[in-house]
Amino acid sequence: MDEPIPVAKIRLQAPKGHQTCKIDAAGRLKLPAKYQEYLKDLADKYLFLTVHKGMARIFTNGSWERTVAKIEDKALRKRFTFRAEARGGDVELDPQGRVTLPQGLRKDLNLEDTTVQLRFYEDVITIYSQEQYDAEFGNVNNFEAADAERLDSLEIDF
Repeated sequence: MDEPIPVAKIRLQAPKGHQTCKIDAAGRLKLPAKYQEYLKDLADKYLFLTVHKGMARIFTNGSWERTVAKIEDKALRKRFTFRAEARGGDVELDPQGRVTLPQGLRKDLNLEDTTVQLRFYEDVITIYSQEQYDAEFGNVNNFEAADAERLDSLEIDF
């Protein structure tokens, strides 16, 4: 009798695309279902929320530790993590798939009772205010023609 062929483990794929979400008056951000599914399936369920470059970010799947590990300068690492921890902290998904943003962070970034755009990229969920999202979208579009040429040179055509 032949041995069964093992089924390859399916690699977890982080969600792609931009999602419009709402932060309610209590500072809770309900994550889209695809985000919740991905986070639920991770072995490392630790989530760290902070502010970087004026935007709230939720680090997932060990991405915070990987980011900090890149900083070889101990003094810089200490300052960076001190600021990050002062502006944020550990967060958890509640049973409804929401995370609560710290009150100071919400106030500083004007994210109270508002609509935001989310982007999940490299195990970090970036929370854009609508103004930040519009500015980033405009900036990215400024490079569209040059990027198309570069992608063509890499033989990437879609």
